[in-house]
Amino acid sequence: MDMSIPIPSVLFGLGGKCILNWALVFFQKDHICRSFLCVFSLSVSIVDTVLTLFVTFIHLLQDINFLGWRLTRYHVCFLVQILGFVYSTQHFVILIVTILEHLFIVLRRLQHGMWKATWIFYLFLTLTIWLCSVIYVLKFSNIHPFLEDAAHFQADHCWISSLSIISEVAIFVAFLLLGFIIWHSLKYAVQLAKNPNCLITIKIQIHMRLIFIYKVVWIFLDTWVLFVIFLLLHVVLPLDMPSVLALNCAWFCFLNSLLIALALCIVYPSFELAQGLAAVPPDSFCEWKKKFQSTRNII
Repeated sequence: MDMSIPIPSVLFGLGGKCILNWALVFFQKDHICRSFLCVFSLSVSIVDTVLTLFVTFIHLLQDINFLGWRLTRYHVCFLVQILGFVYSTQHFVILIVTILEHLFIVLRRLQHGMWKATWIFYLFLTLTIWLCSVIYVLKFSNIHPFLEDAAHFQADHCWISSLSIISEVAIFVAFLLLGFIIWHSLKYAVQLAKNPNCLITIKIQIHMRLIFIYKVVWIFLDTWVLFVIFLLLHVVLPLDMPSVLALNCAWFCFLNSLLIALALCIVYPSFELAQGLAAVPPDSFCEWKKKFQSTRNII
C-alpha cells in the first residue's frame, strides 16, 4: 500500500530514525563487530544518515545541479522510494542469515576469541546483501517509483510504500516452530517405537524442555514486553509503517533477542547455560547467561 506523506514529515522521520540508530549503535559498541545483525545495523545507520543529509540538502535548495544532474523535489521522493524498496527486499534475507548464525553459534559453542576472525565475513556478507538488493530493485524487479505530477495540494507530498515486517516475522517464527514441533515429535515417536519402555523417560525429557522454553520466554519478555505490546497494537489497529522507516536499529535489537530465544529453544543447551558453558550470541538487552545461572536450580 502506498502512503502520501508530506516531504517535511518524511525528512523529520528520517532524522529521528538516524538519531535512534546511532544511539543504539553506540549503546552496542562492544558488540558491533561480533554479529552479522550488529554490522548490518551499522550499515543501515550510515546509509540512512547519508540519504537524510542528501535529500534534506535537495529539499532546501529545491533545484540544484549535482555532478551534471539536475535534482528537484521529485528526486527527494525518488531516492526515498528506492531505499524503501531496497529495505523491502532485505528483510527476509536478514531473518534467514541471523537465525542460521545464531543456531551455528549455539550448536558449535563459538567462544569470544573466534569473533575477531568473523567480522570481515560479516562485512562482506553485509556489502553483498546491499549490492544484490540494489541491483535487484533497479534491474530485475517490477517496482516503479511513483513520480507523476500530483495535485496542487499534494505538491509537497511523497508516495511511499508501506512494509508489513511484523507479519513476515510472525510467519517466519510460525514456520520455525512448526518444523521444531514436527522434528521432535518424529524423534520421540522413533525413540518410543524402538523402546516402548522409555515412555516415562520421554515424558521427563518433554517436561524439562518445556520448563527450559518457559524460562527462555520469560527472560525475553522481561526485557521486551513493552515492545511486544506496541507491536500487537500496531497489528490490531492496524497502522501502516513506511518501508524506509521500518528497518531500524531498534527493530534489529528486538529481532536479535527474538531469534536468540528461538535458537536456544531449538538447540536446548539447558545444562551448558546453567553452568555458564554455553555460547550465546551477543545481546545488549537480554542477559541470557546471567539469568540462567541465577535460576539453575529451576532448570
